[in-house]
Amino acid sequence: MQLAADAVAVAGTRSPLVRPTSFTAAPARVTPVAGDPGYGQVALALALAGRMPLATGRVLLDGDPDPARLQRHVALVDVPEVSAPEDGLAVHHVVAEELAFAGRPSGRRAVSAFLDRHGVLAAADAPFERLAPEERVRVLTSAAAERAATRVLVVTNPDRRGGDPRLWWPLLTAHAASGLTVVVQLTHATMRQLTLPVLAELGSTEEVAA
Repeated sequence: MQLAADAVAVAGTRSPLVRPTSFTAAPARVTPVAGDPGYGQVALALALAGRMPLATGRVLLDGDPDPARLQRHVALVDVPEVSAPEDGLAVHHVVAEELAFAGRPSGRRAVSAFLDRHGVLAAADAPFERLAPEERVRVLTSAAAERAATRVLVVTNPDRRGGDPRLWWPLLTAHAASGLTVVVQLTHATMRQLTLPVLAELGSTEEVAA
């Protein structure tokens, strides 16, 4: 499904949380959106998932602005204070919650199978914060993709955990290769590290053709 932000703006108490932002995310591709980490990125993620009132603009999923449709098909991944897990929780507990939210079996056996499949079974009892950044991205994006209705992944600021983004970027491209639309919010520094052109930017309505 194609996800499009058309001059999307979100109001704040004293100043805009998100200034008008436009971009188009095509299916089976990763669309990076450059911007500074903070409330703006969180508000944009919520807006893309139909979970935040808009001051102006529209979010369209295959041309449809229905928030209920966005809520059904857009999965928010690791959004601070929204969908990001509490770091102190054990890895197996976080995965159990994510699988339950996805409507999948979430008992001990199912959780162990998921962790084994994604190469982190040995860390099952460790605090989630101890996972390497690429392991965190792998676990959370894969769990979100387990939802039968998921067509779009919106991943917010995975670079805030440090590490080498070149280790988790292929995980996002793999989800896109499976047919999902993937939007990832990154800092400009990470964009440069990944040698990605800035085609979409928080607070900009200027879309650059890829």
